[in-house]
Amino acid sequence: MSDNRDQLPDPNTLSILVSIILLAYTLTHFVSIPTLQYEITFLGIYFPIKFNFSTLVTLLVAGLTASGSAWILQDHPARDRYRSTAVNWLLPSLTSLVLMLAIEQLPFGGIWWIAAFTSGILLILVFIAEYIVLDPTNPYFLPAEMGITALSIVLFLILAISLHSAEVRLFYRVPILSVSAALVYLRVIHLRQNGIWAITQGSVSLLLIGEIAAGLHYWPMQSVNFGIALAGPLYALIEISDPLPAVDSKLQLQKFIWPSLIVIISWGIAFLL
Repeated sequence: MSDNRDQLPDPNTLSILVSIILLAYTLTHFVSIPTLQYEITFLGIYFPIKFNFSTLVTLLVAGLTASGSAWILQDHPARDRYRSTAVNWLLPSLTSLVLMLAIEQLPFGGIWWIAAFTSGILLILVFIAEYIVLDPTNPYFLPAEMGITALSIVLFLILAISLHSAEVRLFYRVPILSVSAALVYLRVIHLRQNGIWAITQGSVSLLLIGEIAAGLHYWPMQSVNFGIALAGPLYALIEISDPLPAVDSKLQLQKFIWPSLIVIISWGIAFLL
């Protein structure tokens, strides 16, 4: 029993944290404050900035998730080996924000509660996965690593779909998607390469995904297709760049086969279906 406790987070702590985050999701439907709007004009471009209760809850959720991640990891047996576990807060915080953005677009009712319940399950999986990967000797490390990679891509897909569905302006959409793509890339490569930060390669994902998002902004396509068209190249970049941070690694032609298939399949789905 004690061995299992060392390999997985405390279920009581985990359930309390996820319950509080889901409670924060519901606050926007029961509490409201007057919207404060600021108008800024820069280089002839008009930017309305709105601050309302939803904005406040978003900031609350981000801080709550980050502090909750630290709370869960502080009891990890391998915690003393690391100066900081901040990198393990990144994906949970991004998960809570993306899920909140997605379910906020749903009507408050049965569908909303199903989405909230599903969000809670995803948050639990993310917290468990981040707890496991803190110790490379954990027997569940490989499944957790695969889960974090898959969840990261799915979260980026949900974010892209949500921004396109909400018809967010190009000026906001491209930076959000670019930064999110770079963060997903850096987190996955950092995990796969045992703590190496591939900053140079990460900047490529930031620029490339931003360029694709800008090019597809006015393209007549569904939100799901838009998300797939961005998530495919991001995953392909991760697969191509995975071995690059290693000192002795060499880029071989066969390493492009699988990433190329990913792009072809994802763009085939996005543009032909």
